[in-house]
Amino acid sequence: MHIKLCCVATVLALSGCSNSMKDIANPSAAQEQAAEMAYRNLRDGQFDDFLTHLEPELATHFQDNQKIMKKFAREIPKGEYKSKTLMVKQIEKSTAVPSQYKVSYEIAYPKNLVQYDVSFDQPNGSTKIRNFNIQVFGGS
Repeated sequence: MHIKLCCVATVLALSGCSNSMKDIANPSAAQEQAAEMAYRNLRDGQFDDFLTHLEPELATHFQDNQKIMKKFAREIPKGEYKSKTLMVKQIEKSTAVPSQYKVSYEIAYPKNLVQYDVSFDQPNGSTKIRNFNIQVFGGS
């Protein structure tokens, strides 16, 4: 029940964003594949392969802070997931940082639900990941 409430709250909070999801293009097939491969590489502890999917600044950050990268890897449930659904897509623009095209996936495992947020430069743009976050809900 707690998982469903978190998901509903997230969707409702993001539904008020100025960019309607229907007006924003889905990630390209290449961006989808890059996000998937980065997730799998991180989950499986293939850190060198994981770093190849990131923009240089982010790759350097994780190379210099491997404890953070390994913490993310430990949190991801092992094994194959049951389903993966694109939940949110939005474009964030700021004068302080480059724009980000953020997509959020809900990844369902038998006992866990993972929220995987990944950012690129723009829809149908670069396949290099600009930023990401992983949150795991449920039992282990």
